[in-house]
Amino acid sequence: MTAKSDDPWSEIQASPPGPRLNGRLVAESRPWEIFRALDHLGRRILFLVHARATTSGIALPKIAGLDVEARVRSEDDKGILSVTLENADDADIFTRFTDDIIETVAAARDEVTAVQSFVGRMWKWHALLKGGRKPTLSREVQLGLIGELWTLLNIVAPSRGLDTAVVGWRGSQRAPKDFELSELCIECKARGAASRNKVRITSEHQLDDVPGHQLILLVHTFASTGEEDVGALDLHEMVGQVRSAIASDAPHASKAFEAALEDAGHDDTHEYEVIVLHRAFDAYKVQSGFPRIVPGAFPDGPIEVAYDLPLAELSVFHMSERDFNDQLAGEG
Repeated sequence: MTAKSDDPWSEIQASPPGPRLNGRLVAESRPWEIFRALDHLGRRILFLVHARATTSGIALPKIAGLDVEARVRSEDDKGILSVTLENADDADIFTRFTDDIIETVAAARDEVTAVQSFVGRMWKWHALLKGGRKPTLSREVQLGLIGELWTLLNIVAPSRGLDTAVVGWRGSQRAPKDFELSELCIECKARGAASRNKVRITSEHQLDDVPGHQLILLVHTFASTGEEDVGALDLHEMVGQVRSAIASDAPHASKAFEAALEDAGHDDTHEYEVIVLHRAFDAYKVQSGFPRIVPGAFPDGPIEVAYDLPLAELSVFHMSERDFNDQLAGEG
């Protein structure tokens, strides 16, 4: 009796020459469609089938030994995201790499997040295989990450629990919404108190509706300060506060939080120059009539849309503290 191989590609037949792949669906990826396949040269491939519009604005990594590609399937206009192993000698690490992608994508709440997760894991492995010191986060990214962590610790955790807040934090994975919770999605923006009264929306997916979920735009206002001032926050301080809370109240969430920090680009050895005080936050209910650009708004283009949203135009959508807290608690 022949022992069954642990190689998930071992019983897959090679595809014919050309763009069409004879793939085997990965059951663990459901409801998303990830397939394993071999091309006509016998090279291992992992690919995701998705709606074409969900790849808007995505940059793909270049990884030595791998061919990463995004294309459109002609017969049904579906998008295909694929990664091909060029050297069979690396089969073992490719299996671990693709298993990591499958596990992450399977947890995605919607297809946009599934696509972002597929690409996000490739970027993480790109950094891992490339080695070396991670680049320091820009000032804008530092402030945005402080805002997301402030939301996690001081808004979501008190209402939903710290472990739920950690699991629901998706911004670090380049997901379209920063927090995905039961029946609620939150998109966070952080602005300086002295800056113009607007926020930057970086994708047409950020304020798009999510079926079965209320979407809230949460805008934090921070003031620049010195490190000696009471309440001063830099990224290290904000991360330390979340870590302390997790160690005390939800130690089982530590691994997930550290993985998310890694995805976000945080590095304990870096120096971060953004030091701020949290002044206020404002919540806006994204609903019918809300000024926004979403996928399909312009059927013939443009795509990869970024735009400024004046906060003065959002007063009718501003939520009271009570309404926001009710929505956060699932009572809205």
